[in-house]
Amino acid sequence: MGYVYAFRLGLLAKFKIGQTTMTPEKRRSALQTSCPEPLSLFDAIETDEYKALEKRVKATWGHRRGAEGGTEIYRLTETEATQLFSECRTWLSEELPRQRRAEELEALEPEPTVLPSDATTLRLRRQWIELNDDKIRAEQDCDRIAAALARVETELKLAIGTATGIEGVATWETGVKSRRINPKLVEDREPELYKQSLEPKLNAETFKGLLKALGRETDYENFQEIRHTRKFNILE
Repeated sequence: MGYVYAFRLGLLAKFKIGQTTMTPEKRRSALQTSCPEPLSLFDAIETDEYKALEKRVKATWGHRRGAEGGTEIYRLTETEATQLFSECRTWLSEELPRQRRAEELEALEPEPTVLPSDATTLRLRRQWIELNDDKIRAEQDCDRIAAALARVETELKLAIGTATGIEGVATWETGVKSRRINPKLVEDREPELYKQSLEPKLNAETFKGLLKALGRETDYENFQEIRHTRKFNILE
């Protein structure tokens, strides 16, 4: 069980919205130490689906997140914040249970029955096609903008060259891209620890080859775990 919370920053039209397994008051106390504005609890929803709910908030209201104060800061009026939590409660009680049921059906092997269409399902089909067309157009627009942004960013990087940045324009600073263990270094320097760190696991192809060598290749299917999935398609 957890919470999706909203704390208002003083009297500003800003709300800190996120999820936690703490009580809202404990979370507020923890957040207050790094927030210059006094935090007051605006609303909170207790639910087992707190992670899914926060993801939903980001998907539907993420465009209102500010660039300052971290990713949990949303620029909202009090009316908009009230609307957001009203939508959250409706989604939890109505939409999410239907999504969870659809996920259960996705894992089932369907019966060979084809149901007749009716006015409702035909209307839903039309809506799906229209929304999918909107999605494709939006993705194309997003791709064009992303390509233009990449071109401009490249020009700025070339203008900066080997420097750290351009005053009042942009910086291009060195940072660590990633860190990962080098197995060769471990094997060379700590051979015993290297052996202890190995985690052997079953190789399916090796196992299949061993069965085949024993003349038991047909037994391979007896060791397979079958998981069904269903692909949703709109008919033309």
